[in-house]
Amino acid sequence: MAVHFVVVQGLWVILPAYASNMLATLVGGGPPVDGGRTWKDGRRVLGDGKTWRAIILSPILAALLGVGLHWLAPRVGMGVTDFGPLPWAFVHAYALALGALVGDMGASFVKRRLGKERGARWLGPDQYDFIVGALALAFLTSLITAPLVGTVWFLEAFPLGPLLVIVILTPMLHLIVNMIGYVIGVKEVPW
Repeated sequence: MAVHFVVVQGLWVILPAYASNMLATLVGGGPPVDGGRTWKDGRRVLGDGKTWRAIILSPILAALLGVGLHWLAPRVGMGVTDFGPLPWAFVHAYALALGALVGDMGASFVKRRLGKERGARWLGPDQYDFIVGALALAFLTSLITAPLVGTVWFLEAFPLGPLLVIVILTPMLHLIVNMIGYVIGVKEVPW
């Protein structure tokens, strides 16, 4: 498979996770998931940046994007994988989208335990937390849906080449998107 096809496949199938991570900033706000509670160390459990509105709306919107990508996949060609047969395409895209937010919340929990405030720069985890969460939940979900779908969708969608593309391009794309968010005023910091 040519390099550009591998790049397109990697970005295509991870797009619901990227979208969910970005949408959380746009649709968030309201009550925080941790309810303002602190952990036994006296620091917030997660912080004000992790809200119920974001964790409910972002994955649904991103999963709908995944269904759109599923519909477009055979029309685009270039070897892009769809998200499995309907309705499982929605389920797989939702798992990627929700997993992205769960991964981000996990990193926020650890960040608070390390004494880092909301928005503090944390190279590495800040760029990969949502991807690790997305891939982990999508893999587990595709194992559960495999008997119904007839295959483990994750293994078809994320072979080694596209996984490497995601690992290599995510930090750069994360920085670009965050800088744009900062410039347009939806992010407090440019990282």
